[in-house]
Amino acid sequence: MPHPESDADADAVVLGGGIAGIAAALELLDAGRTVTLVEARRFLGGRVFSFADAATGINLDNGQHVFVTCCTHFQGFLERLGVRESWFLQDRLRIPVLSRDGKRGALAASRLPAPFHLAPSFLSYPHLSAVDKIRVSWGLVKARLANRYAPDLEEKTFYQWLRENGQSDRAIRNLWNLVVEPILNDNVRDVSAAMGLFVVQDGMLSAKDGANMGYATEALSDALGEPARNLLERLGVNLVLGDPVRSIQLSGGAGGGRGPDLAGGAALASGRKVSGRALVSALPFPALLRALPAGTEGMGSFANAGYLQWSPIVNAHICYDRPVMDEPFCVFVDSPLQWVFNHGQTTGQAPRSGGHMVTISVSAAWKHINLSREAIGAELAAEMAGVFPEAGNAAVLNICVVKQREATFRCLPGANLLRPEPVTPVLNLFLAGEWTQTGWPSTMEGAVRSGYNAAGAAIDFLKREADAKTP
Repeated sequence: MPHPESDADADAVVLGGGIAGIAAALELLDAGRTVTLVEARRFLGGRVFSFADAATGINLDNGQHVFVTCCTHFQGFLERLGVRESWFLQDRLRIPVLSRDGKRGALAASRLPAPFHLAPSFLSYPHLSAVDKIRVSWGLVKARLANRYAPDLEEKTFYQWLRENGQSDRAIRNLWNLVVEPILNDNVRDVSAAMGLFVVQDGMLSAKDGANMGYATEALSDALGEPARNLLERLGVNLVLGDPVRSIQLSGGAGGGRGPDLAGGAALASGRKVSGRALVSALPFPALLRALPAGTEGMGSFANAGYLQWSPIVNAHICYDRPVMDEPFCVFVDSPLQWVFNHGQTTGQAPRSGGHMVTISVSAAWKHINLSREAIGAELAAEMAGVFPEAGNAAVLNICVVKQREATFRCLPGANLLRPEPVTPVLNLFLAGEWTQTGWPSTMEGAVRSGYNAAGAAIDFLKREADAKTP
């Protein structure tokens, strides 16, 4: 294994150790390439990680991360890491849907073939009127038949599309947004119709098991980051951890039109330089733009990336002195709680005090992100007491709130046109990250796909370079 402080050139340098960077490194290794991977923090996983909570003595996730059956590349990625058994996946979709007034329903798949597999649970769904169910049925037919690649669907919101196709605000609030918001981390009023239809077509309607839900049964760092580190080290990757990228160094025209631009390497915060024949940036787009030389960030795809925006997520881990819910997880149609996970059932971890933990995940958390953690915790704990009788009787032992301002990129109208391909104006610099052009929203599946895309482009470049040198 290379010494971690070695500055020897590699075939490829990967900047960023999140899922996209790990996937790119694995793909490059499979092609027989030597790899250096640089990560700002001292652990891998990017936005998928856990941390030790001193108050409860357990490892808490930075946020609740889920995937579904149609996330095929992510599942293959887990297999490559050897951690597939650390991630649960439902045999059949079942999502309990609750309301503040005590109504309980579910979105659940039956044995019927797609797209009729949701029909039985839909017919008994208590959060829509009979008229709305008829309207939603028609809306699902229209969504299934829609060409989501039509240019006009990238220009309007999914809310506009739904209203144009007969959906009431109640149906949008209690069904359509219920599905779209946790996946796109944005309200249907804000996301493009193209991406809203992606969620419905690929997630809800394409296959009867396509939306089966999965999640890690261990703390995220144990289920992904640490196994990835161990595997990459074992395969000979030169890991440079705890050293942020400060600049990407270019030679040639450097955006001035005097010759082809090439990335010579990256300068790190420590003063160290890493170099390789190809660079794969798996950095978030703001970090990439900061690292590029002055003037280069305005070139083509780099300039477009500067117009992408972030959406926040808030998670609250609440520890009670007793169990407060029976289901492994549930979702609310009219509550700030949104999604609630029974931490003991989903991960098997218990606080050392003997208490019981629940995790509340709030997507598109614009109303909460600027509040104090204490205010967020108090509001969500009060809401839990109002909707779960057991929570109202239990004592709250501890609350840990995690705020992520830059959780996912926003799928606003026009955003897909701003997402760059892996190939850039710099001949040997390639882009990964779920914000790049994958066809998927900001998900773990999109991150894996982006890593494979960028690595594939880098491998092609290295092969062309080698062929050009062959007499």
